Amino acid sequence: MAKEVIETLVDDLDGSPAVETIQLGWNGEWREIDLSKRNAAMLSRTLDHYWEVGRPVSADGQARRRRNPATSRSKKSSRDPKAIRAWAVANGIEVPTRGRIPGEVERRYNEANGAS
Repeated sequence: MAKEVIETLVDDLDGSPAVETIQLGWNGEWREIDLSKRNAAMLSRTLDHYWEVGRPVSADGQARRRRNPATSRSKKSSRDPKAIRAWAVANGIEVPTRGRIPGEVERRYNEANGAS
């Protein structure tokens, strides 16, 4: 007897079809949430607002102090989502064509290109 199991992601917020599972970390705890394209983009826009003004933290949880905040911000703004997507596609890595680029994809891009 053959059996086929089909797994369908359902958006945890509104019950619509989800396109990805996102891991979120907050105060040392981690959660996963399945989101539709629309809700993932909304989450990304909201978090980006706070992420961009936050300070980098080392692996031991200590904040790394910026010597020149203007320089740090300009380095951060040099992030090029088009280049990251093009690199991912060229390397056979799935990446959404719009919206948030998964952190794992961006990390791999940075490692491959010598960025931090």
